This record gives sequence, C-alpha cells and structure tokens, in this order.
Amino acid sequence: MKKLVFGPVKSRRLGRSLGIELVPKKVCSMNCIYCEVGETTLLTLERKSYYSWEQLKQAIYEAEKKEEISDVITLTGSGEPTLNLHFEKVVEEVKKKIKKPLAVLTNSSLLKISSILEALTEADFVLASLDSVREESFKKVNRPHPDLKLSDIIEGLKELRNRMKGELWLEVLLVKGINDSSEDILALKEVLKEINPHKTQLNTVVRPPALKSARPLNFKELQQIANFLGEKAEIIVSKEKLDRAIYKIKALDLKSEILNYLIRRPAPFEELLRIFKNESLLKSVLNDLIEKERVIVKKHLNTEYFFAKENEQE
Repeated sequence: MKKLVFGPVKSRRLGRSLGIELVPKKVCSMNCIYCEVGETTLLTLERKSYYSWEQLKQAIYEAEKKEEISDVITLTGSGEPTLNLHFEKVVEEVKKKIKKPLAVLTNSSLLKISSILEALTEADFVLASLDSVREESFKKVNRPHPDLKLSDIIEGLKELRNRMKGELWLEVLLVKGINDSSEDILALKEVLKEINPHKTQLNTVVRPPALKSARPLNFKELQQIANFLGEKAEIIVSKEKLDRAIYKIKALDLKSEILNYLIRRPAPFEELLRIFKNESLLKSVLNDLIEKERVIVKKHLNTEYFFAKENEQE
C-alpha cells in the first residue's frame, strides 16, 4: 500500500507541514505550464477514488500520530486533491481527530460543487490558485480541461471567501510573457477586490516547469505588481531563490547559444565575449562545457580556440 503521508516539510507559508496526498501523479483538472510535478497525464474533472477510503483513513491515523512534530496538516496531491471522491470525508475526519490547523492546496477548479465548497469552509487555511482572470491568459498558463470555466472558478472563490471560517490565501503564479501583461494585472486587481482574499500571494517559475519555455519574472517585476495590487499582496518567493533560478536559466540559454555557435565556427574567448557580452557568466558556462567534455580547447598560433564536439548542437 502506497504511503500517503509525507513530511513534515518546511513550508515558507505554513511552517512545518505534514502532507496527506489525495491523488497520484498526475491526475489534475489543469495542465499548468509551470507545474513542478510535470505534465498532466490524466486531464479530468471526474471525481473518483484515486486512493481508497481505507488508504486515506490509514493516512489520517498516521498523521494523527505525527501531528506533534508539525505546525499544520496539509491536504494536497500530485495533482488536484478535490478530485478524490473522499475529499469531503477526509476534511471531516482530520478536523475531528487532529488538533493542528488544516490547510488545503487547490487549483480552485471544483468550487462549483457544493459539497467541496462546504468542506473547504471548514479548513483553517485554503491555499487556492488563480493565475489569470482573462480567458486567453488562463488557457495559456493553466491549460484547463475543456469543460472548465474561468467564471465558475472566480464565482466559487467569491462564495468560499464569504462562507469560510478560516482564511483564503490566493496564490497567483506569474509566467513571463503569458499572464503578466498590464491588461492581465489590471483585470486581476479588479477581481481581487471582488473576492477579497485574506492574502494575495505572488509567485513565479523557480522550480523546473512542465514546459521549459515557462520563464520567471524577476524580483523587481514582482515587487512592482505587488505594489500595484495593494497591501494584501505579498511575494512568497525569496529574492535569493529567484535570482538563482534566473541565473540557471540564463546559463542554460547561453550554453545552447554557445554550442550552436561553436559547432559552426570555432572561436577564441574574445570573439565569444563580443557576441555574448557577460564575461563572468560566459567563463562559468565555458568551464562547465569543458568539464562535461562538450567543448574542447585547441591552440593555434598562440591563441586558444573553443571547439564544440560533434553532434553537440542543441
């Protein structure tokens, strides 16, 4: 029997979080381009016993035994947890048997189902997603099930906020060039006024995404958006972590460009520097390529030339 309890893991938002998984990888109602779990393998709105009630009951029992080493119990999954047919019963049992606060991670897609919305009103924290309020951007960034309506998600979040006993923390994950335009952010601000979440938490692509083309905003851009959205908006990714992610992306991009250049034309460092500009990053990437034997150095007339090894083009 698969173990459905994991952690506690250190969460930036929740502290020590002890997780209970409700759906396997990757059962979801969306196929978000930024998802760290990867591409959705079952895009569905069908609720099923993806894990049986017996499995989930055992998980709750294990979580109860471990609750003293955690700050919060989190219902989650490698997909959308509310797709599990037993979600409502899990919420009820956890609230009954475990003293620690209950948090739920959700993409907000099934809030139109009254029993799910009712169960979520009992959670201490609902960490819900709303990445775009414009249909075009919503489809690009979240790639939802074709029967999923953005209007239902927004109305569901409004209803949840009005009825819930705990707090609604709304996460907005921004992807460069996809859902970060001035039109997107202006429309988002208007809808946030209507939903009135306790917190609006801004995030961006810092972990390996489902699509490599999904790129992060930089910290300054996030800060400008947070300031525009108002006092309830906060950035939930650290500047240091985001800077590291952006550096890695720049290094990967530069690695590809260097290999594509060198496979056509061996070049000395000075020539590469004139083209690619960033000296410290260029040196770091070249050293890495040499160490991995994807680039070799040969001397000609007292000048070192960099050669791409055969078939290294990316």
